[in-house]
Amino acid sequence: MSSTTQPERAVRLKPDRHCYVLPAGEGYSCLGYNNARDHANQIAQLMKRPELAFAEGDYAALAGYDRYRAAVAAWGRSRYSLRTYFDPGTVPKVRKILEAYRRSRNTLRLVLGNSNTGTAWLEEHDVVGTIGRSTGWLKVPLLIHPGEHGGSAILTANILCIIDWRSGDTVYRHPAYLIPNLLIQPTGEETLPWCVTHQGADVARFHDIGKAGAYVAFMRGATIEPREFH
Repeated sequence: MSSTTQPERAVRLKPDRHCYVLPAGEGYSCLGYNNARDHANQIAQLMKRPELAFAEGDYAALAGYDRYRAAVAAWGRSRYSLRTYFDPGTVPKVRKILEAYRRSRNTLRLVLGNSNTGTAWLEEHDVVGTIGRSTGWLKVPLLIHPGEHGGSAILTANILCIIDWRSGDTVYRHPAYLIPNLLIQPTGEETLPWCVTHQGADVARFHDIGKAGAYVAFMRGATIEPREFH
């Protein structure tokens, strides 16, 4: 019986989504054109190797993906791979604070959002924990929950606020950060009679007004365990 091998699936361009479509197992993943360019350019700058940066015509072209891969490989094979790698656009103070917490293993709370407008995303999951670091060529910061050994990668360029979990002190606040103005209002429903609104939109509903209040306090920066409003 003869065996056949499946042809390797190629990277494709998806102009309407502004991204590369990458084979991943039996499915696909995506890498934005901007991400590929910004990572390659950052690596080129940090390593002082301008030939790794995007050239004219690389953006939104397969040559740009090749450039991105070459930059990541160059970083991974160098002494720079021993460093923590942060997303392009990460504020220097944020880098310093995350590294300090990684070494101390102290718990922190992250507020993530749009760094241009200062609007928080109102994330309640994957925002409290200690700081770890991934393996591989780009060792990115991870947020690790208590009792866990691994965690999720942090969008470090989108950090608006960092709060020390033990003291409740704000150790970093983005100049544009807007503490969300949240309102508790009755819904008129029997099952979930209370809702929390932000800028006129319904963002959460609760059966108990106390849990709604805990949610509002947490979203405004108070160090309240998320289980208090679940």
